[in-house]
Amino acid sequence: MYRASTPPALVLGTLLLLADAPALADSANFELSGKLYTKWMYKNDDSRGCLSLSNPFWPDNIGGSNGVCSEFELNIKGRVSKYVTTGVRIQSRWGALWQSWWENGDVRWDYPNDSLFHENTSGESMGLNHAQYMKLRGVFIRAALPLPSVRWVHFGASDFGMWNEWTIGKLRYIDRDNGNGVLFEGAIDDNYLRYHFGAIALPKLFVGPRWNTGLRDSDPLAGFWGQDWAYAVKLESTPMEDLDVKLITTYIHDWEADRNDPDNTGISDRNRGADRAIDWEPRFRALNATLDAKYAPSALNMLSVSGLLALAHNNVNREYATNGVAFDQGFSPVIFPLDEDGNPRAANSMAGKLLVEFFDPLEVGLSFKLEYFNIGSEFNSIFGSRREADVLLTDGILSTGFVDGGQLPTLNLANEFVDFDEPWFESIIGWHGATGRVDYENGPLSTNLEYTLITYNTNAQDRDVDNQYPDFLYTDGFTDIQSYTADFDYANIFDRGRDPRSVYAQYKERLTHIVVLKGDYLLPVGDNFVVQTKLKYVNDGDNRRLGNPNDNYRGHMYLGWLNLKYQFTDELQTRLGYELQYWDENLRSGSQETGFYDYDTTKHTGRFGLTYNFGGLTFNYMLEYFHKDQDRDRPGTYDQSWRVWRSKASVEAAW
Repeated sequence: MYRASTPPALVLGTLLLLADAPALADSANFELSGKLYTKWMYKNDDSRGCLSLSNPFWPDNIGGSNGVCSEFELNIKGRVSKYVTTGVRIQSRWGALWQSWWENGDVRWDYPNDSLFHENTSGESMGLNHAQYMKLRGVFIRAALPLPSVRWVHFGASDFGMWNEWTIGKLRYIDRDNGNGVLFEGAIDDNYLRYHFGAIALPKLFVGPRWNTGLRDSDPLAGFWGQDWAYAVKLESTPMEDLDVKLITTYIHDWEADRNDPDNTGISDRNRGADRAIDWEPRFRALNATLDAKYAPSALNMLSVSGLLALAHNNVNREYATNGVAFDQGFSPVIFPLDEDGNPRAANSMAGKLLVEFFDPLEVGLSFKLEYFNIGSEFNSIFGSRREADVLLTDGILSTGFVDGGQLPTLNLANEFVDFDEPWFESIIGWHGATGRVDYENGPLSTNLEYTLITYNTNAQDRDVDNQYPDFLYTDGFTDIQSYTADFDYANIFDRGRDPRSVYAQYKERLTHIVVLKGDYLLPVGDNFVVQTKLKYVNDGDNRRLGNPNDNYRGHMYLGWLNLKYQFTDELQTRLGYELQYWDENLRSGSQETGFYDYDTTKHTGRFGLTYNFGGLTFNYMLEYFHKDQDRDRPGTYDQSWRVWRSKASVEAAW
């Protein structure tokens, strides 16, 4: 309040300062949200970390099953105007144990050269992946620009969920807003033509030969990735009331500097043709396209028919890309095919599936589904979904009762950076067959019965897995995804034997049958007491080298699972389950030179789980014990046993 004793000059000066002060942003234009997440891991081993399975190729000191880790994220959204919104996410780096009080991100320890301190207890021991620094992620601007037919233009971060699993897949959880691009969404006509266009910066990791687009240390021929892009278009139409049609086309282009350009080969002498401008050459190009449609007639609401046709073209320029099949022990996300004359060629293949569904046509609770699928032997969607998606109806080979699974059309699967309770995914490249399923629902009972037959377009004799087709080294037998992390060894060679990405083998003549029965029943006791069951049988046969009956593989997998869920209160749910698996595998492992030998595996798994929600706090706990015995007849090997306790707990709060 102004008083008579206040000097007039001071009042005038104050008013002038206030007049020149900048306008403060209205807090109503900001939307803030945060999340704290903490995870406890326990296992009766000596591993240290908060992630069951990290990178299986090189030690990254993230994986391990004993420790407690926390992370924090802050989400900021801004409303610039009714036409423009922005957003950003600030995320702490994952991996620092609670015991790492002083970890600062430096690496001081020089073991084994440092003979004095064999165990570094300083704050400079782990590297940046344990420093808990804050990382800028999820930066975007979304604008409704005054352009004809355009609804939104999106600049920056996206999970790319607008495409599909066969072209550019939605990014997995840990990468959901790492990707960036310029995306357009609009419609020429809301019914007849809706569209998305996009230019997407390629991730320098995983989308390209040797799982990169240009890392010189990994691939000496590649060191330039600043202009590596993917381009995508989606056109959608509803030409009639009950029919939806969608066309998606994506193109990937990985550039490298022209190795023969004069500016790259010597001094910048004009007489040599140097002009201080370096030409580019393509290292890898890929085209993926899908046309899918769904017809659900309103006059016959019990029927739905959907289908998809897909095209894949992968072209590796071997002048600029090292052959991962030949030089990485058969581990490669792409193939390196040759024509009949031994010259490099592009990999071209088609895929398709058709699903027909009848929803309770007899009005007795019975529904029917039939799906036909045919995936070409060289089909590969390198930028498609890598996990957290499923494109086929079948339960598949990998899934169990406790651990779910899925099928994806790529060699570039991501069965790493996961915990022991997370789903696993298998490649369907070359799958040809059909699935029939009957669903029945009646009051508290829900059940379904499935049969799947799979033949393989990848069946071949004397296929070149040394130079053209990756075999991931281990191509035999069932994969135990539930105890895959019991030993930290590359490709789990001492457990079940192979990475499920294996698609090609030198000799393969394979046929698979899958039968699955599932059921859920709400018991008439208590408020919410559910019994879940699953019975599964897989008959997997591979005659391998034709004419040699002594290498014919016959694998039989039997699975039984029982799980009880009880909702004590609105906040508290508990789970208790048991699973039995038995694998009888004749002539599972060996070679054409040494012969093949039998394996028998028995595994018992028990789990207890608890979920508690209260006032915005969520707590989860899971305790598991598995008891596994493996008998191996192969000379020079030994029988194995697992007696493993492990648990995972988490607490999180979001606001």
